[in-house]
Amino acid sequence: MKNKVLNLIIVIVCAVIFLSFFLFTKGLNTLIEELKSLNTSWILLSILMILLFWFLEMLAFYVIAEAFTKTKNLLIKSFNIEMVGLFFAAVTPFSAGSHPAQLYAMTESEIPAGTAGSILMIKFIIHQAINIVILLLAFVFKFNYFNTKVKYFLYLCISGIIVHILIMILAILFSVNKNLTKKIFLFVFNFLKRFKFMRKSGYTFEKLEVELEKFHENAALMTKNVKMCIYASIYTFFQWLAFFTIPYCIYRSFGFNSADIFTMISAQIFLINFMAIIPLPGAEGGAEGGFYLIYSLFFKSGTIITAIFLWRILTYYLTVAVSGIFTLIIPHIKFKKEKLL
Repeated sequence: MKNKVLNLIIVIVCAVIFLSFFLFTKGLNTLIEELKSLNTSWILLSILMILLFWFLEMLAFYVIAEAFTKTKNLLIKSFNIEMVGLFFAAVTPFSAGSHPAQLYAMTESEIPAGTAGSILMIKFIIHQAINIVILLLAFVFKFNYFNTKVKYFLYLCISGIIVHILIMILAILFSVNKNLTKKIFLFVFNFLKRFKFMRKSGYTFEKLEVELEKFHENAALMTKNVKMCIYASIYTFFQWLAFFTIPYCIYRSFGFNSADIFTMISAQIFLINFMAIIPLPGAEGGAEGGFYLIYSLFFKSGTIITAIFLWRILTYYLTVAVSGIFTLIIPHIKFKKEKLL
């Protein structure tokens, strides 16, 4: 719980800095007036896109989980687990806390650790594969357009691609190589034992070895369950398509219509790619700077700051707020009720 609160404090500090920047840059009255003048229909559509992003994220997880476990109320649990993952992805550097938090949430939902690890790994591999495919498509069709207009675009693009590919390779190696997986977990357990963070670590590791065997057995089923992979891939593709459409919705809310939707979506694909190399929660600072760098091509100079404000609120801070309810508030309320009973 302390780690959750610490992470939340970091995000709150970032949010205060974020809001202060916009208030000092635009002024509160000017910012409010500009927001009032926006087309409400397009803003509502952008909100719908982020809701669709969450929903499809849950469906992708559910399709994979259903193939490995018969846990009761799996659909509801899938949404809760995904919200936990979104929260820790938002509040930790490189989104590193997402999968460990989801693994813990899944074991709390009576899903064995080995099975939970398999589900998360398969989902992650599919997620990475779809993102690489989408990025390569944007690279083929729109790289020349942005490379001629945005400084250092080539270097930023290559850096992001390298990070994605390396992560993909490591995930596959982790899934298929039993010795590598065991060595990593053995290192972690020895570390915990040495600093007395875990009691009876020998017994715990023996138990975990059994789960690791299940993990690799389940991971191997990925190649045999093609239908599951196809459905999860489709959900993941449309999930990110919804997310990448949000800047275009914001763009149209200002009354602009000269830029085509495919170019705007490609810009967001490249931006998310750049953000992967920013080692801060939510790629703080780099996300706003990257948006300004790329989307200044489409927004007028007087509107780009307000556009960044809207985009960041919808795609990051709204996610933190909603997922935080499922991660911090609801479990605490359940615990208090159980204690009273």
